[in-house]
Amino acid sequence: MFIKNENSEFTPFKECISACYELANSLLFTQNKRSWSPFGVVLALEDEAATFVNFNDNVLDSIKLLKGKNEMSNDKLSDLYKKFKEIKSAVYKRTIIYITNDDDPVRGDKTQRFAALNEAKNFEASDINFQMVTMNDNFDYKMFYNELYSVMKVPLVETIVEDEEGLLEKLSSLILVRYYQRRLNFFPFLNDQSRFIKVIQKKFIQEEKLYNNAHITTSGKSVKKISKNVGDAPKTFVLKYNNEHLEFDVEENFDLKNNDLPIGYTLIHVSDRVTEVGFVLTNSSILEIDHKEDLKFFDSFWQYCVDKKKVLVCVRKMKNLDKIRFVEFIPKFANNTRMFIIKPIPFISEIKYPPSKLDIKKEDTACDYSQEKVQVTNSLIDALTFDYHSKMFINPSFAKKKAFLRSKFLDEPVEEVEDVTLDSEGIDSRLGEVTDKFKVLFNLCEESGKKRKTASTAAKSKRKK
Repeated sequence: MFIKNENSEFTPFKECISACYELANSLLFTQNKRSWSPFGVVLALEDEAATFVNFNDNVLDSIKLLKGKNEMSNDKLSDLYKKFKEIKSAVYKRTIIYITNDDDPVRGDKTQRFAALNEAKNFEASDINFQMVTMNDNFDYKMFYNELYSVMKVPLVETIVEDEEGLLEKLSSLILVRYYQRRLNFFPFLNDQSRFIKVIQKKFIQEEKLYNNAHITTSGKSVKKISKNVGDAPKTFVLKYNNEHLEFDVEENFDLKNNDLPIGYTLIHVSDRVTEVGFVLTNSSILEIDHKEDLKFFDSFWQYCVDKKKVLVCVRKMKNLDKIRFVEFIPKFANNTRMFIIKPIPFISEIKYPPSKLDIKKEDTACDYSQEKVQVTNSLIDALTFDYHSKMFINPSFAKKKAFLRSKFLDEPVEEVEDVTLDSEGIDSRLGEVTDKFKVLFNLCEESGKKRKTASTAAKSKRKK
């Protein structure tokens, strides 16, 4: 772990520290009620202080500590940390990621080998999920770890990461972030609301948000909430349609929205897939059976849908006077769990196709293009093609807010945010002469955009101040 790779200036140990720091850093703005770290890092000193980042540590403290270690040199880290020591705290008995490049940790010592294998037998009883990760392409599992996994009675999974980015991806996949969960009832029996199945709806896709939830002013005074006084005027509801509108009072609004459906999901019928791939209204959610449910009806519905390749079409009602929505339950099996993907079914008015900007004539489709045109088109495609990563495009305004809050949390200078998105000039410089040649061959001329008319002096004087 302290020998540099050929393609990197850092040692694998240094890259591990950097990956742990990036992982802790990414948890700073996660929507979670807990402030303590969801992971621990265990290294070894020459004394008994083996804990490096504890589960009980605050996330901010973990980030500060890992940042300091990440700024150390390869030699400094090599002098401080040498080997892995015993973990005595029961708080670590969850998932252990053992990162090593040493394929023979016992060095042929039969006594150490027996002790290590004997300790591994207790992992299952102690509820320890042991996973090993290496950054060595020539790692030989036959030296020790084949027998170790055989003793633990779990299959050996060879996990090799090349660098810090690969290790960060591996570690990030094991961190459980907060997700939305709600207990509901599923009513599958026709005209019978007395019988239902207890289910849990989960949503794992959340938009990152920064809430303005300050309770005090900059002067230190508490914020006072002031509510408006409701007048005696009757409340009305307006339904707009094109250039017309209809008004309803409170009772009429209640009669229109009210229905006798229970809160939850009500089965309408079983059918083939309703929505096609690409029909997306909102982020899909997952429906699982509640662990408090004793009846096996959920499994029976799931198995029927799998065997017959069907889906369950249901009506969703989340609260009283709520707009009902038709959804389909698509059976899936993941993490050894039977579940349904809940996908909203769009109404016909919600299905919109973008108007085509190309008017292709029939005779144009049969044209034979010259080899020169084909080559310049391929060159244009190659110039516009790049390897995509989600970190390549950011929202500069949102990133600046995060940088400011981060500086306040960690007591450090505000980090300058760089806008990495390509502007028009950057794209033009990247394409070079390819676009000019493409325009000439295909007889394309640039159209000047419409200019916004400048308001006259008379028009400005008529505006309300």
